[in-house]
Amino acid sequence: MKTDGFAIAIDGPGGVGKSTAARNVARELGMTYIDTGAMYRAVALYQIENGFDMCDTASLEESLTDIRIEINNIDGLQKIFLNDRDVSDLIRTREVSEGSSVVAANPEVREKLVAQQKQMASTGRVVMDGRDIGSHVLPWAQIKIYLDAPPEIRAQRRVLDLLEKNQPADYEEILAEIFIRDERDKNRKHNPLIQTPDAVYLNTEHCETPKETAEAIIKIVKEKGF
Repeated sequence: MKTDGFAIAIDGPGGVGKSTAARNVARELGMTYIDTGAMYRAVALYQIENGFDMCDTASLEESLTDIRIEINNIDGLQKIFLNDRDVSDLIRTREVSEGSSVVAANPEVREKLVAQQKQMASTGRVVMDGRDIGSHVLPWAQIKIYLDAPPEIRAQRRVLDLLEKNQPADYEEILAEIFIRDERDKNRKHNPLIQTPDAVYLNTEHCETPKETAEAIIKIVKEKGF
């Protein structure tokens, strides 16, 4: 794909901190952050709120015609809108998180959202994170990063994140969910989670804070001459 854009693609498993890292990198480098995971979460939220079975392929695909997702920056903060409603906070629950992995495995959902993501990145300077950004959405990205961390570390971080938001958090349940999501994401038929040959592997296990992860990514960007 011919493009005039400049992109940093950040991929990795659930709970590794991709979104926070991507957001911080974009802010430090003066780029636009596009949260692709939030788009799949919005689709999942729509299914939940309307009582649809996300595993029912027919109803899921039929509902896509009624779903409109927008990403807007308001007062320096990125907001996710579902059919003109701000759902930025609603899409961060555990139920929506689990559902997003289910809907993301549907090829019709991916086709709709990937087309929108590609259009967003075709011009300008963007940082985009997800499961298949470097391999499928933005294969032309000048910088590709694969973030990783052991499941146990990711579960611990997720627990802390939920507790900070005053949401219930059970470590064993969250760890089990992470294993399930990893299996689903890496083995789905369409555009599974992979590390592309040209992506830089970055293990965040010993990064104490999100800031350290962002700094490690920025260092890679600078080392590559960008």
